[in-house]
Amino acid sequence: MKKFYTLFFSFFWLFGFSQSYASLLSNIDWKIVKIQWNNTDYAPPSPLSHNGRLKFNYPATSNYMGTFFNSVGGDFVFGENNENYFNVLSHAITLAMYGGENEQAVNQFDGMSTSFYFGFPKTSNFYFDYQETSAGKSLVVTNPAGNKIFYSDAILATSEVSKSKISVYPNPATDVIILENLKPNSSLELIDNSGKLVKMISNKSSREEIDIKNLIPGIYYLKADGKMIQKVIKK
Repeated sequence: MKKFYTLFFSFFWLFGFSQSYASLLSNIDWKIVKIQWNNTDYAPPSPLSHNGRLKFNYPATSNYMGTFFNSVGGDFVFGENNENYFNVLSHAITLAMYGGENEQAVNQFDGMSTSFYFGFPKTSNFYFDYQETSAGKSLVVTNPAGNKIFYSDAILATSEVSKSKISVYPNPATDVIILENLKPNSSLELIDNSGKLVKMISNKSSREEIDIKNLIPGIYYLKADGKMIQKVIKK
């Protein structure tokens, strides 16, 4: 009897899993965490750092919509037999140019986020990796050119990072910046003015020093756990 119950529940677990990708990925407000383009990481640039979105409207209409400043969308179909890919069957894209603050970085990132899904044959596979953790759901999509977009369903609202009143000094700086009041094991990112990720650090304590002496003088943006906390000037 024990063996029968084990097989019975295993069957239904596998049955549920085989049905899952279409339902797990659809109708979620996926937010862009970063884009990996030609093996270089780019974070969403300010002031539009929270704008990147992707949504699969399935099974109601079987279409997708990706947005940053412009939008790209069209029809798609999930892979057969619950395999971890989908095909884009048709697409349309808007072509407006952003002209506000941080114009160059925003237009560069916008171009990557919209062209990511555009211009491939209908038979091309967009592979994805879906994960669930205690922090939420994550989705990494790889297009046929090998570029990746990292998404999360985490709510981009006031976080514990912003509540902790993180101190960053000296600023401007020449060699080192010091961070205090950090949450241990935070993910720290330093991003240049074009949106390119130049440093990634996981801190072990509430205080961290970041060596910037080899960076080109200019403006950088510091993020902790995906939340923008400080603009840093390298002299």
